[in-house]
Amino acid sequence: MSKHEVTAAELIAQLNADPEWVAARQRERAERDRRKAEWRVAETPLIDELRSAGYAVESAWDLVNTSEPYPSALPILLAHATRAYPAVVKEGIARALAVRDAKFGWPVLARQFREETEECAKDGLAVAIAAIADESLIGELAALVRDPANGSSRVLLLGGLERSSEPEARATLAEMKDDPDLNREVRAIEKRARRRRAT
Repeated sequence: MSKHEVTAAELIAQLNADPEWVAARQRERAERDRRKAEWRVAETPLIDELRSAGYAVESAWDLVNTSEPYPSALPILLAHATRAYPAVVKEGIARALAVRDAKFGWPVLARQFREETEECAKDGLAVAIAAIADESLIGELAALVRDPANGSSRVLLLGGLERSSEPEARATLAEMKDDPDLNREVRAIEKRARRRRAT
């Protein structure tokens, strides 16, 4: 006799009939809602400033998810990038700065990246740095990539090196082949480069 396979609907019904599971889910949802509310309150100074500048946003993440340019918001975002916000708010601010027009903020963002200890905020800063790095900044970008103290977030910097035609960018990628945090992405970059050369 074959075992009856449980459908998704049956599994959900079973879980919903389990008071412990239901209570755990409610606690998780309440904790998630509490954190979101805390983040919104913490982000209020930034949102107030952005709204005063004409940006109808609820969060810095609204800028991350728009295709409209927001050049006059960039100095505001940069000023707030150095403030003591929860990590997820800092990540949203940093990712909102991941546009070429934010190049003026390189010194601040690079310093924040080196000093940041929260992984999600550091990842956001890495995305911003990679996006704004042009050929004039490849040496500084390469130094951040080479520094193992910058942790696994360095993988998000590699896109800036991949875009570059500077010899130092290629040399840094080659050097990072054996780095445990970066080797997989470096191999993927090399594969894409070989494909481009073959076409």
